[in-house]
Amino acid sequence: MRRTYHAAAAVAICSGLFTTPAASAAGSVSARLPATPAGQVLVVQANLQDSVRRADARDTRDLDNFARRLAERAPAAPDALLLTEVLGPGARHLANVLSRATGQRYRAEVAGERSAFLPDGAVRQNAIILNTRTMTAAARGGFERVQDEDQAYVVAARRDGTLRVPLVAAHPGGDPAPAAALLADRFAREDGVTVLGGDFRAGRCAVPARDQTIGCEPQAFWGDLTGPRAYTDAYFERGDAQARPHSGYVFARGDVLKAAIDTDMPDVSDCKAAFDAGRSHAADRDCRDAYYADEPFGWALLGAARDEQQSVIPAKIALDHCELAVRTTGVMARVVNNSGAPLSRPVRVTAPEPLTAAPEQATLDVPAGQAANVVVTVTAPRDTEPGEHRVTVAIGSTEQEIPVTVTEECVEPKAYASSFHAGFGPELAVDDDIATHWHSEYQPPHPLPQSITLNLGETKRISAVDYQPRFDGNLNGTILDYKVYLSTDGQTFTEAADGSWAADARLKTASFEAADARYVRLEGTRASGGPYLSAAEVSVR
Repeated sequence: MRRTYHAAAAVAICSGLFTTPAASAAGSVSARLPATPAGQVLVVQANLQDSVRRADARDTRDLDNFARRLAERAPAAPDALLLTEVLGPGARHLANVLSRATGQRYRAEVAGERSAFLPDGAVRQNAIILNTRTMTAAARGGFERVQDEDQAYVVAARRDGTLRVPLVAAHPGGDPAPAAALLADRFAREDGVTVLGGDFRAGRCAVPARDQTIGCEPQAFWGDLTGPRAYTDAYFERGDAQARPHSGYVFARGDVLKAAIDTDMPDVSDCKAAFDAGRSHAADRDCRDAYYADEPFGWALLGAARDEQQSVIPAKIALDHCELAVRTTGVMARVVNNSGAPLSRPVRVTAPEPLTAAPEQATLDVPAGQAANVVVTVTAPRDTEPGEHRVTVAIGSTEQEIPVTVTEECVEPKAYASSFHAGFGPELAVDDDIATHWHSEYQPPHPLPQSITLNLGETKRISAVDYQPRFDGNLNGTILDYKVYLSTDGQTFTEAADGSWAADARLKTASFEAADARYVRLEGTRASGGPYLSAAEVSVR
């Protein structure tokens, strides 16, 4: 009977059939949450932002709200919680409240003191809570100091003996790359599911943006963990929130069955100040009963690693973003090799007209104990009729169909750049603010020519481009030799003007014979200070 229950529960969790009870009051729910089945663990990650201010730490209403929200949103009773920015008393309080909310029994297995600041100057503000009905500490836990901040760890195991789970609650204080590498190597095990979760204070993409594209250049820590070290970013792979910038992660050396981020958490940012001051009673009632942090928690349902794990990310896509009159998005094909020998897998992508995919074919050569991926760009003309399509991605002999929606609208940025340095994107050259500026990449420098292209939104008759160099007293990147190109379709550009400008911060103009254009490109072939460009504002008339 026990085996039958576990099998049914596993199917229910993975297919999302569990319904979670609604909360009736802080710390209580109207029914019990089911336990996870044998061979699986449900891990929750959250930055509770409750450790720095003493008054905030004493006011536990946000922890009560978190427990209630978690009981409402989780598909089963969590087996482990990896928490950052919470003190020892707060972690123990949360364990008690969560026990009442779920009908399980939770204990703060690893937790700090009453202050986050230790006598030696280090910081200790991470905690690990275990569900003692389903989990036990197989080895004594503690703290590993990395970058003057103590990271919590414990080797846990399911009480039924089906899975060992080394757990780390990580909150690196500096560059997350060396911290992640150290922790991954320190606690990785071959006979269990190693979980490295926490707030890494950095997004997945190296260049911050509102939308994190599938094919963006990843941060070093992310690329290292999900490549040579064969961890899987649970939220990215199974969480259906690939485009959302966030700094919380659950990295697992194991099989990610399902994951989610609390992305529809209510917007209660207005009462953050009251909670931070320990005065939650002064907040608006709706906010007072909902706020737990200004970053959402997430969860991942994990199982033992398989010898080979294949995935196509995301599970569905929308062609709702345009670049130079072309709808474009990305799909990643990924293979994790947990076997003891290298493997090679061909990747083939088939897209129906008018969609295209590039590359259509690739090969993933994956060393033993590592992972590899290829990003495929899926495109369609901007004026493609709205509708539904399917792209087929085959990894080896396994095929997966990805639904593709061509939307009514296609969002297109006002400006593009051949390159840009993080924090100095091309949108800053079209924001009507000369105090901000676009700067092409300079770490490392990208060779000239570089360019910025304006999207006018519609075809217009123009005869001049105005260029305002950066206005902060630094002339680095000021364009000295230029060319202007025009296009009506974003694909074919015709040169309209060229010339030279003085190395100063005065407004400059390139004039040419009036012509129709929707896209206008200003290219710099020589610039002040080095092989890079900058612009405070670029406009046309």
